[in-house]
Amino acid sequence: MRVLLATDGSTHAEEAAWLLAHLPHPEKMDLAILSVYQPSDMHRSLETVEWIKRDLQARRVGAQGACDRIKSMFEGANVELSSVIAEGHAGKTIVETAEEAKADLVIVGAKGHTVLDRLTLGSVSDFVATNAHCSVLVVRPTGLREPGHRELKLCLAYDDSEPSRLAVGQLGTFEWRKNTTIDVVSAFSTAYTYMGEPIIFDPATVEDATREVNERAIEQLQSNFETVNSQLVESSHAGDGIVQFAGEHSTDIIVLGD
Repeated sequence: MRVLLATDGSTHAEEAAWLLAHLPHPEKMDLAILSVYQPSDMHRSLETVEWIKRDLQARRVGAQGACDRIKSMFEGANVELSSVIAEGHAGKTIVETAEEAKADLVIVGAKGHTVLDRLTLGSVSDFVATNAHCSVLVVRPTGLREPGHRELKLCLAYDDSEPSRLAVGQLGTFEWRKNTTIDVVSAFSTAYTYMGEPIIFDPATVEDATREVNERAIEQLQSNFETVNSQLVESSHAGDGIVQFAGEHSTDIIVLGD
């Protein structure tokens, strides 16, 4: 598996790296660590040329340090390590590098250093998840590194579409430990609106059909997980229902097809 892990030196990026380092994989992983720095937008007048040079050098050094810290997390692991330092727009550079490297998976932290970064640059993780050619794992801190966090909880959002079936296959590429549980969540709604008029379906029929879809995924996952739970969520919006379920069940990872 070829994996590209992006880091900006933030705690969010290091949380993403820590999670990857603790996902057991049967085959050797080809892991490239990418750190992107963006040059200053300051006008390049004669008076600022030297300052800009020093600033760029400091950003390169910072990017290299971010890569080195991530690399140290994988010492002794079954990985082939490389690092890339690049200048440019973070989101675009991550997407382009992933495509050039033919990556199977891109891993990013959910946020950069500050809220201001998100306001001025947009969400890098959102951009990558939307534009990358391959699967993307967006990691948010859920307390996994805390001593009391003993169980890893996954939520698979499943609707029997081709992308969701591919997500099941991707889950099977890792050797999940015994203290890992997965909830297979299928969302359904019994009320739809057409031309402003509600059309009500038989709730039992819709729920039974959703449960049947859910069970197909469970059959495939039982060989990879010790504990697999079937969960049905009634919601007018599937995304909202899944997010609410994950919050109520302290989910660590949500997996879904594109």
